[in-house]
Amino acid sequence: MRLLSVDLEVGKRSGRIHALAAVHEDGDVLTRSRIKARELSEALAELDGFARGAGCLVGHNLTDFDIPHLRAAAPDLELLRLPVLDTLRLSPLAFPANPYHRLVKHYQDGAIVRGQVNDPRLDADATLELLADERSAFVEADRDLVLAWHWLATIGADSGGYDRLFAEIRGVDLPRFSGQFTFGA
Repeated sequence: MRLLSVDLEVGKRSGRIHALAAVHEDGDVLTRSRIKARELSEALAELDGFARGAGCLVGHNLTDFDIPHLRAAAPDLELLRLPVLDTLRLSPLAFPANPYHRLVKHYQDGAIVRGQVNDPRLDADATLELLADERSAFVEADRDLVLAWHWLATIGADSGGYDRLFAEIRGVDLPRFSGQFTFGA
């Protein structure tokens, strides 16, 4: 599955997308910064075209942040139909002793300048690196635990990306449950 990592920068007051980046795992990059309101539809159309051929959309807090902003700005984007993987949701599974609830931004290490703006390109790259670390952790995890995560991650809607990820790691598709659970004796 060809992954496309996406990151948006959104104005806190305006709620408007003002910068974006998308990075294919093979290294192709799209960046748009300082997007003016009148240029947003053009930038999103460019992003949508760049996403063609991607098999899965990846992001850190993608589900609760980036996708709602994309959907609000341009609900007909084809990329919104792609399966998703949210590294923020995977991190507690991969790293239970130290779940990353924030994307580690090494480019901001050191003397951080007051008011420093996030870089969506570097965040999209960092998200792909985090996903690689999460994949490695899942490969090393107990097989029964990974099976449980596979099943639990695919219960709800928009679970196609998680199904693909865990099927790839496990080397087998998830069997579909068609019975019912019974509890007690």
